[in-house]
Amino acid sequence: MSPPRPWRACGLLLCAQLFFTLLDAGGKALADEVGIPLLSLVRHFGQVVVMVVLLGPRMGRDLWRTGHWPLQIARGIVLGTFTLCFFSALRHLPQAEATAINFIAPFIVMLLAGPLLGEKVRIAAWAGAGIGFAGMLLIVRPGHDLDPLGLTFALMTVACNVAFQLLTRRLAALERSIPTIFVSALVGVIISAGMLPWQDSWGGWPGALTPWELGLLCSLGAIGAISQWLFIRAYYWSSASFLAPLVYLQMAWAVVSGWGFFGQFPDGMTLAGMGIILAGGAVAVWARPRRTMKEGDA
Repeated sequence: MSPPRPWRACGLLLCAQLFFTLLDAGGKALADEVGIPLLSLVRHFGQVVVMVVLLGPRMGRDLWRTGHWPLQIARGIVLGTFTLCFFSALRHLPQAEATAINFIAPFIVMLLAGPLLGEKVRIAAWAGAGIGFAGMLLIVRPGHDLDPLGLTFALMTVACNVAFQLLTRRLAALERSIPTIFVSALVGVIISAGMLPWQDSWGGWPGALTPWELGLLCSLGAIGAISQWLFIRAYYWSSASFLAPLVYLQMAWAVVSGWGFFGQFPDGMTLAGMGIILAGGAVAVWARPRRTMKEGDA
């Protein structure tokens, strides 16, 4: 594996978060119109089609060739389940709150990166994760009136997110990015298609879609492919324990998205929580040993 490049990993992760946020916003906007299983199916199938059309002629069988099928299938199952649960959470919760609850996952990844991945977790990373978790609690505000069904789906999303991050880190050290993205999307298609018999009770079948809604629906696959590639490349250049606190920065994207697309302007406590989250990320980055940061500048 190539030497760590922390700054490169940070840039890739920030871009991945932007595209993930756009994907979440699109899913939230279409959840009631399209229904969750069909929405998830189109999202993953669109990604498969985009990759086959753009990369298939050049890569051929290398598009899906892998020597680690169990890990690849496990990541695909986790991703497919994650998509179903998170789109369901977004249907019942505001985007900022749904995203904030999901930020419990990086804290759990911080706990598990050592024993499961053999990574050394520094005190600064623990401090950054703890500060970020405190900021998340301020945004969610325990006791706040949240839809119980949406909260249930959000907590299921947390479990999927933890497994997804750990599997992504493991595969980043073993495989090229493209087969990992393609196989996961293909498994996501199978998982989503398997849920279609429950479409009526999970949002219903869509009626006539406007041209804008149809275009947005078709774009989800491309957005998902780009976000997955950026996310995997970020983990290629750094460790899970280093990146875990930084994923809290996606809260900024989620709040801006909720404000811009759904008119959900953050209140004072939300802004304060975001400030604490950003402080946690800063602690994790700037408190790392100087030698490691210089390696990242190369």
